[in-house]
Amino acid sequence: MSHPGHGRDRPCGGPGMGIRDGEGAERRGTRGARWSASPSLRLVAMLLLTIGLGGCNEIDVLAIGEDAGATRPAPALLARAEAGEEAAQLAVGVFYRNAADRSEGGDRARARSEALRWLTLAAEAGDPSAQTELGLMLVNADDNLRNPAEGRRWLMRAGEAGQAAALFMLGDLSKRGDGTPPNPVVAVQYWRSAADLGHVGALHRLGEAYEEGLGVDPDPETAIGYYREAAGRGYLASQYRLAVLFDEGKLVPRDATEAAKFYQMAAEQGYAPAQAQLGYFYARGDGVIQRYDEALRWSRMAAEQGDADGCNNLAVLYLKGLGVEQSFEEALRWYRMAAQRQHPGAQNMLGTIYLTGQGVDVDPREAEHWWRMAAEQGYAPAEYNLGGMFSRQLSATLTREEALDWLGRAAEQGHRSAARELSELQAEISASASPETAEPIRTTL
Repeated sequence: MSHPGHGRDRPCGGPGMGIRDGEGAERRGTRGARWSASPSLRLVAMLLLTIGLGGCNEIDVLAIGEDAGATRPAPALLARAEAGEEAAQLAVGVFYRNAADRSEGGDRARARSEALRWLTLAAEAGDPSAQTELGLMLVNADDNLRNPAEGRRWLMRAGEAGQAAALFMLGDLSKRGDGTPPNPVVAVQYWRSAADLGHVGALHRLGEAYEEGLGVDPDPETAIGYYREAAGRGYLASQYRLAVLFDEGKLVPRDATEAAKFYQMAAEQGYAPAQAQLGYFYARGDGVIQRYDEALRWSRMAAEQGDADGCNNLAVLYLKGLGVEQSFEEALRWYRMAAQRQHPGAQNMLGTIYLTGQGVDVDPREAEHWWRMAAEQGYAPAEYNLGGMFSRQLSATLTREEALDWLGRAAEQGHRSAARELSELQAEISASASPETAEPIRTTL
């Protein structure tokens, strides 16, 4: 199954809509998470009420701003914007920005151009939210609209007006030095200001800063405190980061119960890597009561999102008949899916299945193929298996030098069987070579 160490600490976020939180990603869950009205849609709803288009709720706004067939804002809203009302101009700008996000080609270019026009009008009129939106659009653009210097200028104006998302993004820009020299100390100052205004993503950034010693002295306790505060407010990245830290014993002593708790939080938001790790915990009874039905449920959720660890978990459960009727056919299917997603453990297991003929015809060439794929990822068991094919005469193509190399790589990772077989193979080669014909034995691996 998925080992905790194999889980990826991936950034969260996913396709959707809404005002950006400064990272270019929406402040929502991730793949598979239950949708809730995004901040920008709530903003547009308030704007519509403010400018006299009341009677609309967030579902109405969703239809206005996100309907796949809508290419123009509601006529009444557009009329107010054309009459110069800042709130309406902002709403129209957000509409076109969202339309651009779900469009391609010429439609995308036209929508982005309209978004830029309307947001600029509102920003120049002094609307802080429009200044934030415009700044984010300019610094996050991936085409000729990208203008970090101009975007920073608008974000600074918005930040001076107390816009938390603008301050957050200014922190990110200061960290990476987009258009200016990197300045982590200033980045922390911006994130702290944003956090003071309630920006949950800024809390996470402060946690990262204190974890890594970025612009501040490293302080594990303070880092965990910021992560906990953000996690308690539902911030997925902090929930998952805490889970990984407690799982792997990084920054804090390993605590399986705490790890399982935070994996559960992130898993309930639909985050596939957390679902896979939670399934693994339930299968092992690590930090939770062992329950194969829960292991199956969470692993399947992750696998259905294409998560390699989730696929591998399901394969193991089907192979062993844990929480589900044993099925070699299903196990093989899920191992293949995990292997195709570059899961080295699944690739290694497929090699073993094809060599032993468990539910398939014995096929050493197929076994070598999968072991090689896993070995090339640095997976020690596969390096050992691949190297061992030479001495067992299971490969027609593997050379002695390759075998020594793969066994040496596995041995360097602490694989004791590989170290023993490497020593035996080197001794065998030395003993069989005469002084006249002996070839140099590769000892540097």
